[in-house]
Amino acid sequence: MKITPDNFKDFLYRYRIHFIGWFLFIFYEVVIMGVIRGAFATFGNYALFYAFNVMLFYFHALVVMPAAKMKSIQALWRLPLFISLEVVLYIPLVLHAANFFNRYGYLELIEPIQFTFRAHTNVAYRAIYFILFATGYDYILNYFKERKRAEEQEKERLLVIIENQRIYSDLIKSQHAHLKAQINPHFLFNTLNFIYTSTRKTAPEAAEAIMALSEMMRYSIEEVKDHAQSALSGELEQVENLIKLHQIKAGHGLYISLNYMEDVEYIQVIPLLIMTLVENMFKHGELRQANHPASIDISCSGGLLQVSTKNLINLQPAYTSHHIGLSNIKKRLKSAYGNKAALHTAVTEDHYFQATLTIELNQA
Repeated sequence: MKITPDNFKDFLYRYRIHFIGWFLFIFYEVVIMGVIRGAFATFGNYALFYAFNVMLFYFHALVVMPAAKMKSIQALWRLPLFISLEVVLYIPLVLHAANFFNRYGYLELIEPIQFTFRAHTNVAYRAIYFILFATGYDYILNYFKERKRAEEQEKERLLVIIENQRIYSDLIKSQHAHLKAQINPHFLFNTLNFIYTSTRKTAPEAAEAIMALSEMMRYSIEEVKDHAQSALSGELEQVENLIKLHQIKAGHGLYISLNYMEDVEYIQVIPLLIMTLVENMFKHGELRQANHPASIDISCSGGLLQVSTKNLINLQPAYTSHHIGLSNIKKRLKSAYGNKAALHTAVTEDHYFQATLTIELNQA
């Protein structure tokens, strides 16, 4: 990456705490040591040794400590071994570098470098001194990382709780709306039966539509109310009634097929999922073209129930689509099955709308 003034300013700002900390630390040590010795070294002398000290600090904190795997039992032998290697390599590197720069006049030392036991001890002391600082820095850094991770996890947990409460609230509102719609259902069914009986001979097709409507309403009021889950056979029967109603209304000019194997009829799921998908097809689909038929396919394999619908999109719809029905399906799936169910929708390039609903069934 090309170094520019803006990049350099960003670097200084990002690590400003480090620069300020090192400045204060070095200033403190230089002043204290200068007062104790009664003399100060040259700038090059300070620059060389503190450059090595700073590099050792970050090498130990950012390379050695992660490599030691501090959260594992391996740290019991890795960390002492790595620290020993650091000190053993650091001592000759610093002494020979200082001797090289001093010999060729790149810097002036207070005293010439002597490869004595005392010199090795002094350099080892400084190495261990900065290694301990780096170890403390690593622990502080990990503490803040763990704290941030814990805060993020707590935030995610609270968001999940809020989302669950919202879903539960929406479910309660839906139940209240459902209860409001149940105004004397027995009177409603008796009236529909009376109309069916009265029109059965004079208008058999209308009577058939009334009976289908009556069965659908009875299912939505009684079956859905009494059972959290119900067999698919009941809902499939009502899907056929729904198709029958729309066929009568359209003069049997709709091209739509319902395909499923008999074994899916006994599967227990929450109701009105397929009904809602089919209603969406009639509301927003173009079903009058024989060469573009709509289809509803239901299958179950390996404990996975799959409901797929496909229909040509009506480019001149009579209703504005807000996808409320599909959104409600997703909320109900989330509430009932969690991550074991999903609804995926897509629009193809040839103007087909496809919906695929999957549910992982509990296997006995």
